[in-house]
Amino acid sequence: MSNKILVLGATGKVGQTLVQLLAEKGEQVKAATRQPAAYSAQPNVEAVAFDQDQPQSWSPALADVDRLFLLSAKAGDLQPDQTLNPLIDAAKTAGVRKIVLMTAMGVEQAEGVGLREVEKYLIASGVNYTILRPNWFMQNVTLGFMQPTIKHNDSIFLAAGDGQTSLIDARDIAATAAAALTEPGHDNAEYTLTGGRAMTYAEVAELISHSVGRKIQYVPLSDEAMLDAFRGAGMPGGYAGMMVGLLQGVRQGWTAPVSPAVAQVLGRAPITFEQFVQDSAGAW
Repeated sequence: MSNKILVLGATGKVGQTLVQLLAEKGEQVKAATRQPAAYSAQPNVEAVAFDQDQPQSWSPALADVDRLFLLSAKAGDLQPDQTLNPLIDAAKTAGVRKIVLMTAMGVEQAEGVGLREVEKYLIASGVNYTILRPNWFMQNVTLGFMQPTIKHNDSIFLAAGDGQTSLIDARDIAATAAAALTEPGHDNAEYTLTGGRAMTYAEVAELISHSVGRKIQYVPLSDEAMLDAFRGAGMPGGYAGMMVGLLQGVRQGWTAPVSPAVAQVLGRAPITFEQFVQDSAGAW
């Protein structure tokens, strides 16, 4: 009987927590990973070999699956529709009846962008869906590109100006995805996911300072300096350019809106940045 949930990106910021939440709910979970032998065993969870670039891995992973958590697992992929649209077809053929797709805040206004093309393809597929569009993750300061400079340079270097961002904890994204996969009322719904308030990165630095007991400063960069920094860190040129474009959006206020969706779905307020910093102080 097909009653399992396949979670793509099972070792990622959202997927790791999502697998745990679903398993705690008693769901049978297939955790997709390139290296299933290295995946930590846990009750109700089966690690399965999966690679978005290897279509031959899709069918075995989708066997006995009726729900799917879908995202682009390839960092820097500028054309995710070329992989995810065929994967949606494969899921539909395999009998998947519900797909929860994670894209990004504002994608619905970016016609022609790869993630928007995936959204539109899923909506037209005939499969029940929920689309999650999260804002920038709080975890970017603990697990992402900002963490090393906070830890080693006591600084956040970012081309965000004084723009505000309603950062969201990846744990709230995972909890919302778990609800969409297991609870009624979320079919064919689209949710923008944010934290409960918008902050500048100067405020982010100040809150981290209070937590770690030393001064962390925010250093605003120009687009050119940011591009050089991304490239110097080994980020591919096209992806680096896309990231700089996203930071331009931060400066223009695109990431400042606060959505009520997390509270509406989960029945509680989003995790605050203060709580996140308290939980994560060891990262710096």
